[in-house]
Amino acid sequence: MLLINNLCGDYNSETPEGRGANAAANVIKYINEGRKIAEENTKKFLQGNLTPDNVLKNTALETLATAYIPYLEVSEETGEMDIEYGLAFAGVYINSLDKDNDGAISTLEAGPCGRIIDQIDPSGKITKGKFLAWLIFQDCIEVYNGVISPQEAAKAVQWACSDPKFVVEKLKDIYNRLNLKEKENTFKIPEPVSI
Repeated sequence: MLLINNLCGDYNSETPEGRGANAAANVIKYINEGRKIAEENTKKFLQGNLTPDNVLKNTALETLATAYIPYLEVSEETGEMDIEYGLAFAGVYINSLDKDNDGAISTLEAGPCGRIIDQIDPSGKITKGKFLAWLIFQDCIEVYNGVISPQEAAKAVQWACSDPKFVVEKLKDIYNRLNLKEKENTFKIPEPVSI
């Protein structure tokens, strides 16, 4: 079991926002490394230097697929969630995919559940608040603890495919109950700290 590290990275790990940003940045490192491996494997395959059964091997993506992702901090005493941590995670993640620098990604860039996530507040864009609602929804499937397990992520996608109306209702409830639209509009993503 791998727990994505939120204490190491370019952001201040002494603040919730910094830990959230570090967690997202470390997830992104696995994604970027996975892309690099996929490109290298494709080139090697086309050159005849890699067999068909090895072309799909990708240690970075395989590791990420089994990782536990701390997307939010939840107080053990009160059960209260630290929205700032979650918005920092969502913001750094979204910014890594945001091609036009508008603070959001398209439903296509968001992946197979992008259209469902967008239904929270339809605009064709996934903002950090909408993405955070999706993360919270995934976490609530089994054990609500601020960490998404591979099993929770898989169940959330399956549920989105089998009962999208229910998932949209739950996402809207999370988004509205936590007032994520207003919070995302006032939240500033932390800046990396100098080392």
